[in-house]
Amino acid sequence: MAKQKLDWVDLYARARWDRLLGVVVVLVLVIILISVAVRSCGKDDEKSPTGRPLQEATQPTTEAPSDPLKMVYLSPSTQYDNLYACDNSTTEAAAMIDLAKRIKALLEADGYTVYMCGEKDNVREKVAEGNQLRCGAYVALHSNSGGESGNGQGTECFYNTKVPGSRALAECVYNNMAALTPTKDRGLKDETQRDLYEVYNNITACCLLEVEFHDIPQYAQWILDNQDASAKAIADGIKTYLSIAETPSASDPMGETRETMEWNPEIQH
Repeated sequence: MAKQKLDWVDLYARARWDRLLGVVVVLVLVIILISVAVRSCGKDDEKSPTGRPLQEATQPTTEAPSDPLKMVYLSPSTQYDNLYACDNSTTEAAAMIDLAKRIKALLEADGYTVYMCGEKDNVREKVAEGNQLRCGAYVALHSNSGGESGNGQGTECFYNTKVPGSRALAECVYNNMAALTPTKDRGLKDETQRDLYEVYNNITACCLLEVEFHDIPQYAQWILDNQDASAKAIADGIKTYLSIAETPSASDPMGETRETMEWNPEIQH
């Protein structure tokens, strides 16, 4: 009888230790799972060169195709405070982002790789990403305003004389848009005629297009009514430029060595 009683005591003690061991194992597993979750959250907070979370980047910057003449960077305005006079609810940013998406679709259908800035990026972030990607063409898209005069009209396009290919790119894009717009246009303008960060600080062929004036009701409405036609005109201009541009040499992937320019930027968003 004493022997049987000892066996029950021994079994009871073993059961207690088994339960305790089970609790310890569960706690260890919980700690491991929490550690993995914390590390995963930290990865989500990593930033791209533009400052955006990596998962929000339009394209991975580490897998760019080798041919820059098949690569395009689109930089639509992110100026959400500029209202269109036709309805006072549409913003320059909304209209130009919509235009950029249409251009992107047209170019991708023809086999180009198209990168687009984030919808809240500022000009420094856009240029930093564009300079890293080194696309064959960088095109900034804006609509214009006349300021105090309030009587501006027409398209104009800015380029940098010190960056090879920029004037040719500007001509190809501008000529197509000038033929499309209903008003007298304003021509090509170099970096000395207006201090624009994206024009001054790009190291690849770049132009900044001002598509009509959004502070005049009829011209603002024209922009919104002609998004498809404008997208085709701009996409065709980009393709024309890339078809005639020279591929940068392997020894100098930028086509030149250019010193950093001094600039007095007109800060756009």
